[in-house]
Formats: sequence, C-alpha cells, structure tokens
Amino acid sequence: MAYTTVLLQTITDIEGEGIDSPQDLNLTYSVSQGCTAGVQYVRAGNTTDGMINITVLKDGKAMRYVPVAAGGAMHVPLTIVDELQLGTEISIAAAAEGSGKLILDVGILEVNTS
Repeated sequence: MAYTTVLLQTITDIEGEGIDSPQDLNLTYSVSQGCTAGVQYVRAGNTTDGMINITVLKDGKAMRYVPVAAGGAMHVPLTIVDELQLGTEISIAAAAEGSGKLILDVGILEVNTS
C-alpha cells in the first residue's frame, strides 16, 4: 500500500463575527479514486483576542470542532480517525470572537487501496 500526505494549509486574516458564524476558508480535499483517507491532525495558531473555532466538515456537515484559545497555538493529533471513502469531501471553516490571523495546518493521510 502506498501512502500520500495531503496538507490543507493557510495563514489568513479572520474577521470576528462570533464563534457561531464560521467562514469558509476555501481549503478542500476530495478522496481520490482507488484511495481511502483520514484526517490525522490539526495544528492552529490564533492571534485574535478571542477564541477561534475551527470546523472540519465532511460533505458539508460538521465532523470535528477544534477550539483555539485567544492568542494560543495547538497541535491536536486525532485519536479517532474516520475512514473517508471515495468522493468524500473535506472542507475547513473557522469562526472567531475577534479579528486577527489564523495559522492552520490540517494533515490528511491518503491510502492507495488499489
């Protein structure tokens, strides 16, 4: 079996519209033909004066929430890794209590099953 690492990464401005008002970050991944995949980790940094909530979406529905404290940074290795099948789309959104920068790195492991 061959493995490929897929990284969804950004350093972006985020506007504080409230913790329950996520913004689409235009970071997407779709599982390729002959593969399965799983989100392995989320790393994030937050320069705002409030919390940021990162949402990992699976086919448009919330799969994981990752809160990041004001002015904080974190690495979250996911203990439970859902197996994602062909055609599944992962996208990332974030909501913030303040305005500033979001530094984000989401690691996905793609496994060639063919």
